[in-house]
Amino acid sequence: MSHPAPAHGAGRSPLLFVFLAVFIDLLGFGIVIPLLPIYSKAYGASGFTLSLLFSCFSGMQFLFAPMWGRVSDRIGRRPVLIGGLVGTGFSYLLFAFADEVALALEGALPGDLDHRTLAVLFVSRICAGFFGANVSTASAYIADVTTPENRAKGMGLIGAAFGMGFTIGPWIGGELSGLSIHYPGVVASCLSFAAALFGYLKLSEPKRGARRVSRAFSFVELRAAWADPRIGTVLFTGFLAIVSFSAFESMFLFFGLAKFPTYFGMSQAIEHATRDETFAAARYAGRYLFVVGLISAVIQGGFIRRLVPRFGETRLAVVGPLLLGLGLAIVGSAPSFTLVIVGCVIMPFGFGINTPSVSALVSRASPAEQQGAFLGLQQSLASLGRMLGPAMAGLVFDHYGPRVPFFVSASLLVVAAAIAWVYHRRYAESFLGGARTAA
Repeated sequence: MSHPAPAHGAGRSPLLFVFLAVFIDLLGFGIVIPLLPIYSKAYGASGFTLSLLFSCFSGMQFLFAPMWGRVSDRIGRRPVLIGGLVGTGFSYLLFAFADEVALALEGALPGDLDHRTLAVLFVSRICAGFFGANVSTASAYIADVTTPENRAKGMGLIGAAFGMGFTIGPWIGGELSGLSIHYPGVVASCLSFAAALFGYLKLSEPKRGARRVSRAFSFVELRAAWADPRIGTVLFTGFLAIVSFSAFESMFLFFGLAKFPTYFGMSQAIEHATRDETFAAARYAGRYLFVVGLISAVIQGGFIRRLVPRFGETRLAVVGPLLLGLGLAIVGSAPSFTLVIVGCVIMPFGFGINTPSVSALVSRASPAEQQGAFLGLQQSLASLGRMLGPAMAGLVFDHYGPRVPFFVSASLLVVAAAIAWVYHRRYAESFLGGARTAA
């Protein structure tokens, strides 16, 4: 079977654009992480409403990634990628000026100004998730313009962009929010428009002959993965890790303001803080989350290469959830902020070990011709996890207090580690030497 040749001009510029497109998508997601809890307090939202504000972005990505893949198969990768960035840019402008838009809609929308502002924020996050769901198209573009031998390196760009976006985004959002309520959304919007302009000037369309169907999620693939326990089991453990970690991200600021307000730049608990004080706290949350993401990125980018040859992916798939769960349990039970920091240092080690191990096991257990499909399914399940994690944490927070979401997440990770241990005992031998034996 012949392989498509790289498209004309498929050098550094196209791959750089794909990297920027995915990076900006996740950067925009990360930028608002420190802000959403602040908005929820400023406009009187409950913990569950906050969780929905977190979840709707990933939910839209989960639902519409297949659609954008099919659209790009019909009209081309280039217009979908560029159009998605333009739509994302407008979405972040709407987020930045939610107050002003809500005020302008007085009479057109029911409720007081706070409720209208929350409605505008929901619309902005839904739109950002909808237009940002073209990550599957970015993967398809890389598949179109790379040879099979270089495809893994190209796909690695997407993983790097994901990691950098999650790492840098919360820090930028926290720092900019200390200057102005508008700056984080405006900066995210400008980055999106700049990347779209770069793509318009530099990005070439792959040859039509190289087109292939690109579905980020398919129930056919889900059934196939579940039917093969070597794939379905590890996907499930990775999903539990994403649910738990996203629950931490969404509730960390609420937890800190309720239990350790002085470390978030406040003199008293969030229930008695002014709006200006709550916005000031965002920069502290962004810094803490930046450190967590940075440690995780370092682990995924380099340290994991030394661990895999020594211990193997199946053992690391056990250790990862245990370390992540331990970190969450320490944070949830910490009597002092020093122990919170200890937990926040342990957590990214667990997450940084688990994520690449899961991806490697999925790839090694998948038939060569289906690796892209199952790795795409893993990304879709990750979006679903980022949707369900905050929703679960918000409900638990509202009913049982700020510490309990971390204990619930740690319990899920104990389950994930137990499943991974059984997986290791049963299948570790089949992965020795990179063999793909039957389950």
